[in-house]
Amino acid sequence: MGENMNAMKVALITTGLGLALGLSAPANAIGRFITSNAVDKCQAFTPGVRNTIRNRVAGAENIGPDPIAVACVFELNEISGGGSVDVSNIQIYFLNGSAAATTVTCTKLTGSSAGSGAGLGGSQTVTTPSIAAGATSSVSFAAVGSVFAVGVNCTIPQNVTIAQTRIEYTDAAP
Repeated sequence: MGENMNAMKVALITTGLGLALGLSAPANAIGRFITSNAVDKCQAFTPGVRNTIRNRVAGAENIGPDPIAVACVFELNEISGGGSVDVSNIQIYFLNGSAAATTVTCTKLTGSSAGSGAGLGGSQTVTTPSIAAGATSSVSFAAVGSVFAVGVNCTIPQNVTIAQTRIEYTDAAP
């Protein structure tokens, strides 16, 4: 019973702090996150023999001599009957398998679903800090906002692997 009481106290304190700071979400809001291997969510723009992205268990690696453009998509649970999806964070993780430091540049694109007749909306470009040989780093897009579709395009240097993708969001039924 002591563990349950402590958990309840923590929940009440957290809720109270959120209300005091004006951070309360609608009562029906559900926080969600989806973490995936990049092989599942990312693919090269270039088809055929010029595509130098190789899917590995640890992610998608550029084995070619030139940088290659890759698109990563993120799934969001659709809400029956409408409602909003508020994306709070998107992250893409990279592993530098080369002998030299490098960076990766990514651009986030947001928009509405194809069925609504609207296209892509805002974009934002972020570059990783220098990734040392054999090290990992990530790009992060915070406070993305209310969206229906979101994707990220990255230019991947030689011997760099996109290891993982993650999206965090809150949805609320109407």
